[in-house]
Formats: sequence, C-alpha cells, structure tokens
Amino acid sequence: MSINPRVETKEDIQLIKRYTLLPLLLDMLARDVEQMRLHQDKIVYHHVIWYLHGVEASIFLELQSMKHQLKQRGIRILKTDTNALGIDVEYKVRGYIHHFVMLRSLIKAELLTTLMNMRRR
Repeated sequence: MSINPRVETKEDIQLIKRYTLLPLLLDMLARDVEQMRLHQDKIVYHHVIWYLHGVEASIFLELQSMKHQLKQRGIRILKTDTNALGIDVEYKVRGYIHHFVMLRSLIKAELLTTLMNMRRR
C-alpha cells in the first residue's frame, strides 16, 4: 500500500510539530540560563546550569536526527511565523504545501511535556 503524496501522515505532522517546537525550547532555555546568571552565588547554580546545558545538547542531537528524517520523508519547512497568538507553520510534504497553527497555550503545554520527557531519559 503506497502513501498518498497529498496527505501527510500522523507521523509527518508530529515530526514537523516537534521540529518546530524544539528551537523555541532552545530559545527559552538560553533565556533562562541568562536569568540564572543573576544567582551565581547560590549553591545550586552550577548544578542547574549543568543540567540545562545537558538538555540543550540533547535537543541539538534530536534536531539533527529529525532534520535527517524530514529529508528522507520529503518534508520541508517553508515558513514559520511567530505572533502574539502562537505560531503558524507552512511546510511542504512530498511536493504539496500544507500549514498548521498552534496557539500559545498549546505551545506551552507541548514544551512542558517535552521537558518532562527529556528529564525522564
């Protein structure tokens, strides 16, 4: 049974969504590391910074893997627009253009879930 090129699969959508959200998580982590610098004299500072850098490294590895998977599946992210309401992503799956919108509340929930899952690994 072949895949209809016009229809993106659930796996395609999940991959695109995750590939879109992980850079946002990296930005948030970088912002939090900067804010932590205000508390360098605290005893847990170095432990928290070490942990956050570990999370960043695992995100970079996952992004590399996902980029390879996107290429294999014939998927390209064309445009990502962030606005006050959320994020709008336009992408091409096997030659056909699609898009989706995620609201800020959903983005926040997804990022928190992602962080919790990374912590368990």
